[in-house]
Amino acid sequence: MQIQDKIIPDQKIAVINYKGPISDLEVLLSKLMDWVETEEIKTIGEPFIIYYSPRHSVNQGDAVFDVGIAIEGNAQAKDIIKTADLFEHGVLSGIHEGSIDNILDSYDTMVKVAQENNYDIIGSPTEVLVKNIHNADSEEEYITEIRLPIIKM
Repeated sequence: MQIQDKIIPDQKIAVINYKGPISDLEVLLSKLMDWVETEEIKTIGEPFIIYYSPRHSVNQGDAVFDVGIAIEGNAQAKDIIKTADLFEHGVLSGIHEGSIDNILDSYDTMVKVAQENNYDIIGSPTEVLVKNIHNADSEEEYITEIRLPIIKM
């Protein structure tokens, strides 16, 4: 697993705030990407999920999470899609390859790296869908960047 610390710059994001089953992710992602295409929004990078519920419990009932994407310029919010500013912050970034069935193993590895390097994890994890349900033919092709917000202790 590739793990590194990096800085995420200030970004404007389009986001859907949601509370419900994670199985709704595909529909939410579709709504977000349809809005991007319809409104001709220029995006920066891939879609992401920010988990506010504990990651290990999101497959059990309702979860609280955001589905979003970084955008250029000032887009108008529409229906359930809002826009917001995401401020520069440090993250520990790890690349998980393949099915998300074992993604918690990658989280465990990243937490160990954070502890070994005196990082304090200070916020909700983000999963960037580099190659996932929206652009891969099978789970074996999935690439998910896990971002844990950190500060150096």
